[in-house]
Amino acid sequence: MKKSKSIYIMISQTNTRFAGLVRKFGRTHYNHAAVALDEELDQLYAFARPKHKAVLLARLVRENVHRYTLGKEQTVNVVIFKLDVTEQQYLWVKNTIEQIYGDREYIYNLLSVLSYPLSKGFSTYKAFSCIEFAMFILKALSYDVTKPLYRYKPDDLLPLLYENICFQGDILEYKEDDGYDHEYFSPWTFHLFRESVVTLLWLFMRTFVKRQGK
Repeated sequence: MKKSKSIYIMISQTNTRFAGLVRKFGRTHYNHAAVALDEELDQLYAFARPKHKAVLLARLVRENVHRYTLGKEQTVNVVIFKLDVTEQQYLWVKNTIEQIYGDREYIYNLLSVLSYPLSKGFSTYKAFSCIEFAMFILKALSYDVTKPLYRYKPDDLLPLLYENICFQGDILEYKEDDGYDHEYFSPWTFHLFRESVVTLLWLFMRTFVKRQGK
């Protein structure tokens, strides 16, 4: 089978308070996972907050280095895996990202992440955590994904994709800061608050319906 394209999976140790809590209570070294369509990480996507102040609001967003460093001179440890794929597989990943990115019904699986230390996670309709989304892509590409997607942690990619590591270290050693992200660091607004509340209600309803359906 001829390989003609590559996609990239990146796991990272980000420096937000939420990320620190995820690492502490999830007992994991890395807390975030993202999927890139190019080596330069110009097309980098992950389930994360669209704005820095929107702690409860998250969906599939396009990321950049500035979001990882928070505009500060601080180390952000990452591991980047290079996955060779066929042209057809590459187009599937690209189209899947575009479809989910444009569908506002897809949201972050926050309740699964918060309850992970006790529940070991759970699936929710049209909801992914960052690592769930990465595992969804890997499973579709026929990688050895044997557990439910929500059971994985970013650290689990290290043994799974060890031979695919193309970089490990500070993200700024791999790519320069993209410059200040005005949209990401925009001030808190009532609209942002309202959207956060609505998203959280959606998540509770989907989780409740899922549990009732069992």
